[in-house]
Amino acid sequence: MNNDVILINGEIVSLEEAKLDYLNRGHIFGDGVFEMVPVYNGRAFALVPHMNYLFDYTVKTKIPGIYTIEELIAFHEELIAATGYKECEIYTQITRGSAPYGLGFPAQSVPELVMFALPVNRDEQRAKVAKGVNVITVEDERWQNCDINTLNRMPEVMAKEKAVVSKAYDALFVRDGKITEGTEASFFIYKDGILWTHPEGKHIHRNITRRLLKERLSEGLDLQIMERAFDKEFALKADEAFLCGPRCEFVPVTKIDRSLINDGKLGTMVSKIQRAYLDFVLSECPNR
Repeated sequence: MNNDVILINGEIVSLEEAKLDYLNRGHIFGDGVFEMVPVYNGRAFALVPHMNYLFDYTVKTKIPGIYTIEELIAFHEELIAATGYKECEIYTQITRGSAPYGLGFPAQSVPELVMFALPVNRDEQRAKVAKGVNVITVEDERWQNCDINTLNRMPEVMAKEKAVVSKAYDALFVRDGKITEGTEASFFIYKDGILWTHPEGKHIHRNITRRLLKERLSEGLDLQIMERAFDKEFALKADEAFLCGPRCEFVPVTKIDRSLINDGKLGTMVSKIQRAYLDFVLSECPNR
């Protein structure tokens, strides 16, 4: 395996050869967008939907499109082949490019594409969270367009660090008294036979795993999903709670701040959803 390579503007180079301009607007202003794609068995999972999201982000931020979705898909396959990773995540970032310092859009600039792979041990990750995790709540001070994955992630960074200091797995954002989501995942509760989660919109990230649960997995598990904002007190009355996202998959949550959910006991629904998810992943990304 080779973790010493990176893809820059369509070319795979060694980390020693990689050079980034200090005037890149992504570095100076966070003027760029990103997407993360999980790889299972050497295959990128849900790659087309992920790239459609990335393309949408460039359109909404008015970053000129210089790569087609088909090209971005090919870059993923080339990077997987170059690294030899079977289990990893591929991070893709597109910035507005380099230009003389100034907040306004430059008259001329060429967007810059950077991609790299992060190896993961999913069996180890799943074992760590199998018994459930605790989370804390923080005030959601992010901007009003969380549905666009921009490089301006300082609120998430600060929230995650607060979770680390608090010895919690993650932080839940709370806006106007309602739980929105975690730092990198959607938040669900299971109550009275129904899955509850914050409605889609500008206040939460677009999440392929959430979408898969809503559009595919829920039907097979005979689950009804209610998209309605709720507060912490409502969440604490749930039978089960969990985080879901491309990086964490499905993680049971047993404690919020200092209060237990269902006396800290694990239910069976989250594990059923996780099994259904892994079955779906295996059908899409079979062992070669």
